[in-house]
Amino acid sequence: MKKRVVRAEEFEVVDELGHVRMRIGLSADEHPFFSMLDADGSVRARFGVQADGAAGLAIADDNGKVRATFGLSSDGSASLAFGDKNGRIRAKFGLGSDASPTMGVDVEDGELEHRHKLAEQGTPTMGLYDQRGKVRVRLGLAAGGAPVLRLLDADGTVRAIVGLANDDSPFVQFLEDDGKRPGWTQR
Repeated sequence: MKKRVVRAEEFEVVDELGHVRMRIGLSADEHPFFSMLDADGSVRARFGVQADGAAGLAIADDNGKVRATFGLSSDGSASLAFGDKNGRIRAKFGLGSDASPTMGVDVEDGELEHRHKLAEQGTPTMGLYDQRGKVRVRLGLAAGGAPVLRLLDADGTVRAIVGLANDDSPFVQFLEDDGKRPGWTQR
């Protein structure tokens, strides 16, 4: 059996009323896309590829606001993001171009941000931020892999640490005003 090729600049699939429900084509800037539309003609899901090789999927609600995206950038980073009813991204999960895991969450009205990322030593951390954007709590793993909870003052200085040492023994430490010198330690 011989294969047949059908060529066109754009394909549309219509429902029994003639409404376009699916479209495959090239965007105005010549990038390929695949769109699925609801009965009212609104794009509800779209998959596309950009000139630089980045590819992504966007899913919109019935008001046309993008509420979820999944993408792979040309630098190798990947992300999954969720938006609120206004289309504002409120949570994002992914991998950076260096394969480091990332996560961010924005709570209602930006009052509290919750972010995960790799710390300077390459270990995962999670931060809770106050209304001014200052980190106040940081939970993560120390360089040796032991879990550590750090409490920071309003200026962002570490004032207390609770965790496990590398030998898995528990400790609590209160730091002086400079955030570096131990004031009291219990092991």
